[in-house]
Amino acid sequence: MRGDEGLCEIDKECHLLEKLDLCRCPHVSNKGIIAIAANCPNLTTLSIESCPKIGNEGLQAIEKLYPKLQSISIKDCPLVGNHGVSSLLSSASSILSKVKLQGLSISDFSLAMIGHYGKSVINLMLSGLQNVSKKGFWVMGNAQGLQKCCFVSGDGLVAFAKSVGSLECLQLEECNRVTQSGVIGVLSNQIPCCL
Repeated sequence: MRGDEGLCEIDKECHLLEKLDLCRCPHVSNKGIIAIAANCPNLTTLSIESCPKIGNEGLQAIEKLYPKLQSISIKDCPLVGNHGVSSLLSSASSILSKVKLQGLSISDFSLAMIGHYGKSVINLMLSGLQNVSKKGFWVMGNAQGLQKCCFVSGDGLVAFAKSVGSLECLQLEECNRVTQSGVIGVLSNQIPCCL
């Protein structure tokens, strides 16, 4: 049994499931995510990687049906866009503290949602987001949800590091505007980071 059928079997028997890792599951779709979401309300950690049939509809179900979700990691899922990411973050009951978004077709809008609604986020990792610009990072840093910063450049990174007291981990990849002085500035502020 594979794909959505396998997830349906899990949701029938594992109502206390707290962690689900879907990695390279080409046969799992939104239907499977919705089915497991309906019967596993204790899920706190969800990782979705290289699942080409999971998209915005599945993420919207996650937001509604996983009230205890604290950690979400989404990587290389071509159908995941701004609507899915924003629905995850905009929930009034959102207690997401760890958010990893990698290789997705999201734009500055999603970063704005993180900045506005990410009040609980203490671990944020963004990587390979080709449609995100400097403006998106600026909006994210200046929104009311996360602490303040100006731009993700060397100086912006230092400003971000100085102002973010609750961030436990910051991972930056493929950030061409971050200079060596920016990295040294972050390290001098003694913030644990993963570069």
